[in-house]
Amino acid sequence: MTGATRLGKYRTDQRGMVLVIVLWIVALLAMMAGGFAYSMRVETRLATSAVERAQARVLAEAGVAYGLAWQLDPEAQKQWPPNGDPREWAFGGGRLRIEVTNASGLVNLNNAGPELLKALLAGAGVDAGDQDRLADAIQDWRDPDDQSMPHGAESADYRAAGWPKPKNANFESVEELGQVLGMTRELQERLASAITVFSYESTVNPELAPARVLRALGLDERTVADYVEARARAAADGSPAPPLPSSEGSSFFFGGRSSVYHIRVVAETDAGTAAILEAVFDAQGGMSGPGAFGGGGAFAGRGPRLLAWREGR
Repeated sequence: MTGATRLGKYRTDQRGMVLVIVLWIVALLAMMAGGFAYSMRVETRLATSAVERAQARVLAEAGVAYGLAWQLDPEAQKQWPPNGDPREWAFGGGRLRIEVTNASGLVNLNNAGPELLKALLAGAGVDAGDQDRLADAIQDWRDPDDQSMPHGAESADYRAAGWPKPKNANFESVEELGQVLGMTRELQERLASAITVFSYESTVNPELAPARVLRALGLDERTVADYVEARARAAADGSPAPPLPSSEGSSFFFGGRSSVYHIRVVAETDAGTAAILEAVFDAQGGMSGPGAFGGGGAFAGRGPRLLAWREGR
């Protein structure tokens, strides 16, 4: 092979190696560009999702303020009684479902007697054999002594089960119910929407009770549906709410009224992102309490006092 031939072959091989290297570089750059584009798409989606969640939460906060504002005006309250009936509201490009319930329309964990507690547990699907045990355990949790009721539980029983001892004081939150011996998380969540710790009542005002509470306390579906419909008609006419049918009279029901309101809002943006907020306010909170939304808000000073705030339940 002559020198010229060898030189030509070397140059050809060299060009081939350069081409391979260039192709590898191009492929690597393409992979890097694809990875960067994918990363940017993910980050964009995450950012968009975060913005939509923030929008949904702001809508829900607006719904809480809106529902509370209606209850602060006695005349407006006649049109929107705080009985848990849902109200739909379109605002800020979103859709909101708002429920406002006066605390007197719920079962007070701190004052409810054994029969009312057992009726509540029965309505939540608790077996008859477990109703006495759980009702007594709830009373043992809140009473100041360490003497167990016939079917209840005090410190020794909690120690034997490996649980923290009972509080022997009033419930301060609905969530505390989950710490009662024998109470499951599932049952506590079923009961949560029917109970309160912010009331002085030992009974339930049917005029202010949501349909779910009326059903939980033993009223049949037809009676509840007819009563809720009649109650809604009375509100639309500006007339007082009707009493429960006399045949359904019960010692559980009595017409007290509280200054405390439970507000639950489900807000959804146009994109379908949802947020849930639950707040409890004392409308007569005075200057000693924080303003709405943790202090310094629209209801600061002499306005309502925020008692509880929960998200996403």
